[in-house]
Amino acid sequence: MDVNNNSPWQDTVSLLRLVKNDYESVRKQLEIACEALSERERVANRRLAQALLLCGGYKTLCLSSVSSGINSAQIGKVILGESIPYKIVSNALKLEVCCFEKLEIYSGTRKLDYWQNTNAKSLFRLFMTRPRETIIKDVIIEYLWPECNPQTAGNNLKVAIHGLRKILNHFLDQNNNFPSVVFKSGGYELNPKIELWIDIEQFEHHWARGRQLEKEGEFTAAIKEFEMAEALYKGDYLEDEPYDDRILIRRETLKDIYLIIIGKIADYLLKIKDYEGSIIYNQKIIAKDNCREDAFKRLMRCYSRLGNRNRAMRWYEICCQAIRTELDTTPENETTLLYQQVSRDEYI
Repeated sequence: MDVNNNSPWQDTVSLLRLVKNDYESVRKQLEIACEALSERERVANRRLAQALLLCGGYKTLCLSSVSSGINSAQIGKVILGESIPYKIVSNALKLEVCCFEKLEIYSGTRKLDYWQNTNAKSLFRLFMTRPRETIIKDVIIEYLWPECNPQTAGNNLKVAIHGLRKILNHFLDQNNNFPSVVFKSGGYELNPKIELWIDIEQFEHHWARGRQLEKEGEFTAAIKEFEMAEALYKGDYLEDEPYDDRILIRRETLKDIYLIIIGKIADYLLKIKDYEGSIIYNQKIIAKDNCREDAFKRLMRCYSRLGNRNRAMRWYEICCQAIRTELDTTPENETTLLYQQVSRDEYI
């Protein structure tokens, strides 16, 4: 058949070419949109978490919107950061502070990426250990400059206070007269007018809420809270300060909570037969603590139930090696018994 002399075929070929061109155009537009939305999602997640904490959950947030006359579109604008009337979102100064992995400070979509001096940064970090509290002057000096004589330490504090005020005022678009750090009752604190969103507070809130729901028998809801807490844990607390012993206890405490949380998630996923999901969380546990036999046992169960006996046995071997190297001992009898069941191809 001569396609060139057949009008219907020519129309079909032309149409297919147009479809291909339209597809390529749409694909490029979607790629651009995905890049823009990825950053938007990060900001939205932080603000939604803050809104939920302040309002007490999705239900309270929605009920509050009805009573105040705010519609769903306006709620979305609050979360996404678009410009809406003053009566809905106040002009209060806001800082979003992330302490997991390393100290990061945001105001809206802007990130504070400069520190004029290390003392100012150390002082801000100290304020974050006791946010919204006044820290006595002598406590600050003892914490930051324990080896200095009183006069030198006092001068260091003045320089740090001045430097931190200057940095925060510039970052928050305030003039030099704005007291971003205030003196009160013999100590210092961040100005209470500055609203704080701190990832650690959010983490501990979701942890506490999840435990409460767990006690009430609301296990699915509890897991959702644990998952939100886990999502905030980007890394160990201020892990960019590995040699500061004063941070160590707080870091290890938060790490313990994190390991408990992901252990609960891993156990829950195992119970509902989401073996692939459970594997991911158990591997996260072992990445933080390679002697956690509970995680190794769950991995053995998951792989065995997926029909991958070799991987189940391999994780037992890794468990033995880690415990021998780190603790100079052997796995618990229960772990070894589990391995023997796997080797006999029994259901575990």
